[in-house]
Amino acid sequence: MKRLITLLAVGVMLTVAQAGQVFIQQLENGATAIIKERDDTQAVVIQVWFGVGSVFEKDNERGLSHFLEHMLFNGTKYTKPGEIERWVENKGGYINAGTSKDFTFYYIEIGNLFWEKSLEYLYYMTTAPLLTQEMIEKEKPIVLEELNRHLNSPISIMWDTFYMLAYKVSNYKYPVIGFRETIEKFDEPLVKNYFYSHYVPSNTYIVVVGNVEKDKVLKKLKETFGSVKGKYYKPPKVPLEPPQKEIRKKVVKKPQLTRAYAVIGWQAPSVSDRETFVATVLEEILTGGKTSILYRKLREEGLVYSIGGGYLPARGTGQFVFYYATDPQKLDTVKNIILNQLKDFRKNGVPEELVELAKKRIINREVFYREKVSDDAQALGYSASVVGNIDYSLKYEEYIKQVSKEDIDKYIKKYMKNTNYTQVYLLPEGK
Repeated sequence: MKRLITLLAVGVMLTVAQAGQVFIQQLENGATAIIKERDDTQAVVIQVWFGVGSVFEKDNERGLSHFLEHMLFNGTKYTKPGEIERWVENKGGYINAGTSKDFTFYYIEIGNLFWEKSLEYLYYMTTAPLLTQEMIEKEKPIVLEELNRHLNSPISIMWDTFYMLAYKVSNYKYPVIGFRETIEKFDEPLVKNYFYSHYVPSNTYIVVVGNVEKDKVLKKLKETFGSVKGKYYKPPKVPLEPPQKEIRKKVVKKPQLTRAYAVIGWQAPSVSDRETFVATVLEEILTGGKTSILYRKLREEGLVYSIGGGYLPARGTGQFVFYYATDPQKLDTVKNIILNQLKDFRKNGVPEELVELAKKRIINREVFYREKVSDDAQALGYSASVVGNIDYSLKYEEYIKQVSKEDIDKYIKKYMKNTNYTQVYLLPEGK
């Protein structure tokens, strides 16, 4: 799955990351600037990350982080609705945003000649949006239609069901998009209170990666994001789930299906835990492409149409999952092959040569991952807003190299038994 990285910087920090340097400075108001100069490209990506996602929402706020993602594209105190998007597109750039359970971020990818204006526009969007009742009512039908599409997607319902089964304590059990009954009640006081409580300097990370000069970027950041005032907020710790000691199962049936789908998962450590690197190597062994064990056992033998999975990181309790598509009559056969593979690993251990090959593939792939400025920036931004330790990014390859066969064997025995998983089957109606 996607790798992550983070920092909590105090004062000024200069360090080496991959082929370039990463400069990190906490501005006077608490916002964190993260800049990486790269002379191997003419592109620049600017990302503004907030350590807020649906996991921090209260019952009457379900879906509000996602709703705000829409609202921030509806004009600002300094720009008209659509003005920023038109400018970016006219310059050949790309603007978008994303909301998850753990974070929210907004970004522009563009040529290096236009980085300064792009940064200014993102500053307007993320610090001075129009959050009026008129705009809220305008956006509700759009978000509700998105919710309808979500509810009409069998795969989305399968994953929603999985999270509701897997999580009993934390808000990971709720969908990011929220619920109709909460979205319909969103109003200006609620939206503004949420925005000005969470989207504040102390919870803001501005990442700039590409063909730029660090000093010029830092000066611009101080003039813009560094001038914002706001009360202090840092995300609270997400409670860990009690250890799961039982099998949790549910079957969902939908009429529009012709195939069956399944997701099976085990509790996994928080992304801030070093065991995440162990999980990453195990993921590569089991589902990492056509050379992985389960691909060869299941896909090449014609038992599944597709097979995937691995470590799903989270601030709190993560998951290690397998998901596959197959014929309805083969669901249990496939599941039993997966469970028997884990049972064999618990009994006999993982062959050391598989561990070393998996580590080499991960490290080699990291080189290509980092070539794209957007991926390079996203790694830093995720790290900054979620994980809380810059070494998670900067020492990624080193930590992967340190994973041993003994670590993998211990991980499987500790977390992945045949008696403590969560399972959701998605079947055609009538099967």
